[in-house]
Amino acid sequence: MPDTDQPQVCGRRSFLPAALVPAAVALEPHPGRASAADVERDLRCTLQAHGDDDHQAFVLDLDGPDTGAVWASWCDGTVPAQVRVLPPCPAVGGGEPCMEYAGHRGGHSFELHDPLADRSRAIGGAYGT
Repeated sequence: MPDTDQPQVCGRRSFLPAALVPAAVALEPHPGRASAADVERDLRCTLQAHGDDDHQAFVLDLDGPDTGAVWASWCDGTVPAQVRVLPPCPAVGGGEPCMEYAGHRGGHSFELHDPLADRSRAIGGAYGT
């Protein structure tokens, strides 16, 4: 059973405009290793729940060590206007790495409760996965 006393993820959603997909792919340091199909367009802020409207979401994992990942940011009521490369958060807890970017605010991903992850596990369990 998950620890629901943990701080929760924000969970605010947006989408990556089609015009930013080529920009995200172009940030891959090894041409040809990423394609538009690899780009996450359904965005969800997984930072710790916060009181402002500045949200961040993972867009594309870059190939190779120390390359980071592509992230997008947006404010409530808007869609992202740009993408950027951020280095990974170096934190590890209980053998689990933080899935956010270096210097993110709030708790690390392994310290947060994510109700959507709970639902996914419940659905997977119902289907034997």
